[in-house]
Amino acid sequence: MENLNYLWIVPFAPLIAAIITGLFGYKFLREPLSGIIAVIGVAISAVAAVSGFIHVMNTGGHYDLKLFTWMPLGNYEISVSILWDPLSALMSCVVTVISTFIFIFATGYMKGDESYPRFFTYLSMFVFMMLMLTLSDNLVQLFFGWEGVGLMSYLLIGYFHFKKSAANAAFESFIVNRVGDWSFLLGILLAFVTFGTLDYLDIFAKIPEAKEFTITLIALLLFGGAVGKSAQIPLHIWLPNAMEGPTPVSALIHAATMVAAGVYMVARLMPLFASSPIALDVVLYIGTASAFVAATMGLVQNDIKRIIAYSTMSQLGYMFAAEGLGLFSDGMFHLASHATFKALLFLAAGSVLVAIHHILDVWKMGQLRKYMPITAATFLIGALALAGIPPFSGFFSKDPIIEGAYHINWVVWALLWSGAGLTAFYIFRLYFLAFEDGDRLDPHIKSHVHESPWNMTIPLMVLATGAVVLGFFREFFLNFLRPSLDIKAMPEDFVPEKTKILMEEGLSRAHHVHIPSDAIEFLVESLTSPLGILALLTALGGIFFAYLVYQKNVISYKWLGETFKPLYKLFYNRWYFDNVYYAIFVYGYYKFSVFLWKLGDRFIIDGIVDGSAKASLATGGVLRLTQTGRISAYVLQMSLGILVFLSLFLIVK
Repeated sequence: MENLNYLWIVPFAPLIAAIITGLFGYKFLREPLSGIIAVIGVAISAVAAVSGFIHVMNTGGHYDLKLFTWMPLGNYEISVSILWDPLSALMSCVVTVISTFIFIFATGYMKGDESYPRFFTYLSMFVFMMLMLTLSDNLVQLFFGWEGVGLMSYLLIGYFHFKKSAANAAFESFIVNRVGDWSFLLGILLAFVTFGTLDYLDIFAKIPEAKEFTITLIALLLFGGAVGKSAQIPLHIWLPNAMEGPTPVSALIHAATMVAAGVYMVARLMPLFASSPIALDVVLYIGTASAFVAATMGLVQNDIKRIIAYSTMSQLGYMFAAEGLGLFSDGMFHLASHATFKALLFLAAGSVLVAIHHILDVWKMGQLRKYMPITAATFLIGALALAGIPPFSGFFSKDPIIEGAYHINWVVWALLWSGAGLTAFYIFRLYFLAFEDGDRLDPHIKSHVHESPWNMTIPLMVLATGAVVLGFFREFFLNFLRPSLDIKAMPEDFVPEKTKILMEEGLSRAHHVHIPSDAIEFLVESLTSPLGILALLTALGGIFFAYLVYQKNVISYKWLGETFKPLYKLFYNRWYFDNVYYAIFVYGYYKFSVFLWKLGDRFIIDGIVDGSAKASLATGGVLRLTQTGRISAYVLQMSLGILVFLSLFLIVK
């Protein structure tokens, strides 16, 4: 364990960089030093994470490093710790390595921005919070990182706060995530009441002592937080509007940080979720529905960043579906693969936006490949990976999930399979419209379009290389994750035998699935089996159909829109989720507030206050009549008063 004492560098190097740029950025560092310091901070974190990854790869096991005591909670102490095992090591490498290239890209993308130091301060803090979440060994530290990434996403989505749309998008993201986070917090509180601890390993040991209903309720409440954070139905509406932030922020949120937190949390607490078949079913069906619905929404969007954003929601659905099927290792491998090609797609889109003055509408682009060959080639690689075309990484990470669903649940398989075909269509619709199809660029803009500088193209080329080769390491990653996500390989001090028995029951359906872990074997099997051939033909069919419609114009997209108008309106209006939420939670809340204002404020409160005043005026008006100024009248009044008093006195007596 002493060999891993340096692991504190992994989360705290970005924090130190954030403190330096935050305190000294505007006065001393400014541009480009603020960006350079941020890059150095996250790069140091990446080197430490990779070193720890290699250590775990060589030695196995897990290490729980207590850094310091945070706060006492009765007889229980909450500490800031680092749980370093294959799962957290992989996730830390994904976060830090991907973030390093995003940071490098951002130094070029944000060039000339007046708030350059603030941007990199927020960006470094974002990575720190995600790493605190990733490396936690208890639910409190997890919640700290969980809320931290929510806060930083709010600040970064609303980075251009002078734009009303950006401020509204940040506010929407914050509010929607608070709904999920309330569920998450309730799950943490119920876990503490049930198990008397918030440490993962202690919770895993005490799972057999709890009732199945309680375990299910805890898992579902925690998953409610994941639904918000990872933008799954029904708390997904914030994700497309989050594109208001700078494009490197979109890449960071969608590839390596915030939205991946929910998937990681479910995998991290696998023994808890695996002990509840009902919870796994909920994860499976929510993920499947999100994967399909998001793919349909991506078909008809025209904003280049929103198209890619819907693909993120869809691919996260595949990851959750894998976890719901019990294929946790496949879900995490797809997370790592997706982080690579999704960062690539967003950064390539950012390269395009810088070149064409941040025009987002794909119908105002065209033939950009002639002016930006590196950006076009790398985007094409990312698109092929997302579509699941071999030998790109998405094929080796996404297709096994679809095949696993085929052996377990036909309905889930059908939705995931059709979602894959839709994904191939809409990402190549984007590619053809932006990079190949007719020249629709504004002439003034076209005269200035050129390839991006080296600090933007080098990250694209590195990430593209990852999208090409990563899939061939499928067997390595699955074997690496076994001590964390394979029941039989989990050490006894990590998950006791009694807990494993409960997990076996929850994951029994996953035991019937045989998917080759070797990449070449899986590739050969996919190209020779009817199921694999069908999946490949579906993806290729989606690409070819996009080619016919948007490149060759053999089929009119206007004709398609008119022919399938009801579906087009449904998808374009995002299945009317936003309309329903507006009617209930925005307009409905407004009308209810007006009702309370009229009833409580105007009728009750104003009624009491104004009524008291009116009563006082009326009483005063009556009493004023008795004030005549005549002594004889006052004597008469006093005599009558004495007479009334004596009469009452005699009656009572």
